[in-house]
Amino acid sequence: MTDTKKGSRLFMILNCIALGIIAMNLTAPVHEATHLITQMIAGAKPIVLAFGCAGTVDPTVGIDSVFWKVMYTGSAALMNIAIGFILLIVLKKFKLGPLSRPLVLMTTMMHFSMGFGYFLRDFFLYDPNPDPGIQQGDWAKVFENFGGNLALRIIMLMIGCIGILFVFFIAYRQAFHFIRDNNDKKERNRVASAIYLFPYLVNAVVFTLVELNGPVAKDNINSFLIISPIINIFGMIGFFWGYMFVAHMVKPRKQNVYFFSPCVERKLVLWVFAAALLAFDALFLCPGFFF
Repeated sequence: MTDTKKGSRLFMILNCIALGIIAMNLTAPVHEATHLITQMIAGAKPIVLAFGCAGTVDPTVGIDSVFWKVMYTGSAALMNIAIGFILLIVLKKFKLGPLSRPLVLMTTMMHFSMGFGYFLRDFFLYDPNPDPGIQQGDWAKVFENFGGNLALRIIMLMIGCIGILFVFFIAYRQAFHFIRDNNDKKERNRVASAIYLFPYLVNAVVFTLVELNGPVAKDNINSFLIISPIINIFGMIGFFWGYMFVAHMVKPRKQNVYFFSPCVERKLVLWVFAAALLAFDALFLCPGFFF
């Protein structure tokens, strides 16, 4: 099996795009489900669970404690980060194959990007004088619960910046497990474009489009046109920079850590499964399940 054959490159790209779609479905819905479960624990009544949002009303616990001020809207980002660290341990400690390793890598990066991205993004989205009930962003709402405390916002901004840089570091280091010759620029480009660039571009376009049928877009299309590109384009920017660092910008690693190339075989079942998952997202999960 080699990724240098021209005929196999297309299969490698298609496999990685399919894995990217699966990874996104293992990330965004988990984030929203965490919101729903956390708020239901607080006694809130569930209204909707969708790919890009979760809605509840009327919590019964007092949310004036520090714990609930953070967890009521901030738990999902924290869950993303926790899952990211668990998956990173799996990447480092477990024996993974040509399909499972790229999947775990992409899912790790997506969870970290979503979790740390909220800290970074919501520093700027926080509105000190919002209209009632329309503060944008999970952690912007947390900051609002603490009166917009500037020290807290700066600390979370710093954590967010460090976390996103950590995603870049993971992307660069882990890519070389798939590169046989570190000094072969063409091979670096083939591998990095397959595991990072193509999944990033496809997910950014496809999930922005399918979420047009979601509750956020239907409720406020102007808000959606701001939020969705931020999440799908800028939120997963670690994939783009992972590609740029490996293929073009950063000197390759001296140490060879090659395991195997991403799967270059025709995996029709994988493609069909990813397409079916995407259809489920478009037809059911993005419009949302209402309670």
